[in-house]
Amino acid sequence: MSQEGWERYTLKPMKTLWDPITKFQFWHSVECAWLRARVDCGELPPEAYEAAKAANVTSHMLKRIKELEDVYDHDMIAFVVAIKEQMGEWASEYHKGITSYDIEDPAFIMRLRSAWMLILGEALELESALREKAKEHKWTLMIGRTHGQYAEPTTFGHLLMVYAEAVSRSIGRLEYVLDNELNEGKISGPVGMYGEIDPKMEEKALEYLWLKPAKAETQILQRDRHAAVMAILTVLVGTIEQMARTFWEMMRSDVGELREPRKPKQRGSSAMAWKRNPILTERLEGLPRLIRGFLSAQMESIATPECRDISQSIVERYTFPNATSLAHYAVVRMTKCVENMEIFPDKMLRNLEKTQGIWAGQRVQTALMDAGVPYNTAYEFIQRAGFVVADEENEFLLVLLQSNMYFSEDDRRTAVDVLGLEPLTNLFNPISYIQKGIEHIFSRA
Repeated sequence: MSQEGWERYTLKPMKTLWDPITKFQFWHSVECAWLRARVDCGELPPEAYEAAKAANVTSHMLKRIKELEDVYDHDMIAFVVAIKEQMGEWASEYHKGITSYDIEDPAFIMRLRSAWMLILGEALELESALREKAKEHKWTLMIGRTHGQYAEPTTFGHLLMVYAEAVSRSIGRLEYVLDNELNEGKISGPVGMYGEIDPKMEEKALEYLWLKPAKAETQILQRDRHAAVMAILTVLVGTIEQMARTFWEMMRSDVGELREPRKPKQRGSSAMAWKRNPILTERLEGLPRLIRGFLSAQMESIATPECRDISQSIVERYTFPNATSLAHYAVVRMTKCVENMEIFPDKMLRNLEKTQGIWAGQRVQTALMDAGVPYNTAYEFIQRAGFVVADEENEFLLVLLQSNMYFSEDDRRTAVDVLGLEPLTNLFNPISYIQKGIEHIFSRA
């Protein structure tokens, strides 16, 4: 993501988390945990740990690291040298006996956990907002659409509850990631077989970082974890994209059922002043496309050859800061959209009425079949009547009441002949049709 994109779509908590100085602070935390473990195991006096702990990762030090990296072309070496310059007599013990990714991998996992907690917290807010708005609009009637066509009545609350449940499933996956994918580290040497590293020391150091030792690794943690993490993030933003897409359709000028929140002086078009362009939902449709691209790159990083190469490094330096920041932005913004969107129940009802009752077609067909009309006869009858409704813009019930709307040349009965006028008319009550289902869904969800 360009600097412009980073500034535009990254919120403050993620900017802080993915700032270079924060990266080095995480690295230093792991180095200090390693020294502390060595002290606890009797390998070093406490003064060595205290000397490292006293070293500060500051903006001034960041400048020094950059100077050293220009020399070494290796950010870990530059970092280590810069810290050693602050440690006096204990400098030689810093980063002793370990390799770069004994530090970078635990630190990166910790950083991802921090990003994950930010996203998880906002996802919980989104779920809550959806459920509250769903309850508020439990009985706000609307026409459900499938394939862009009128289908059957539902309520806006039902639609929101569907999305609340989808977000809830993503929350479960996010929690699973914390417990099963982002819970391990490694401090086991250049090829992961410990060499002169005491596994008990690794366990103790990682314990200080709230991580567990991975059971069998090479120089790096295997990247199937990271791919799984990105996949779960992609699913979350996919749900947000689905919501944004649906809301966008409901905001169309010719539909007019919703309107996304706007700033008082917000403008939609430089040429057409009357437009209320739904820029927020369109933005939330676009962001997931980027994250799906990041997922593809991360999947390819699983195939790190043998004990490692550096190909996964450039991918992760780019994909995870951007993906987590975009996902965090998307969840936060969708929550604001749900909480503050304008909802027009009267327009939803008018759009339901614009269907001219065609939504009741299956209900009438089922009633006819219950009365003994064969399936094919009932289906073709409803289809023929439905096409008349669309072509002549007539009410479905009135079409069914026409004397020439009979089942077939061989069966001159009409729907009224089989069902009776009052029972047939009652089939066009949307509340009676959906009431039991809506109550069931809300009691269960």
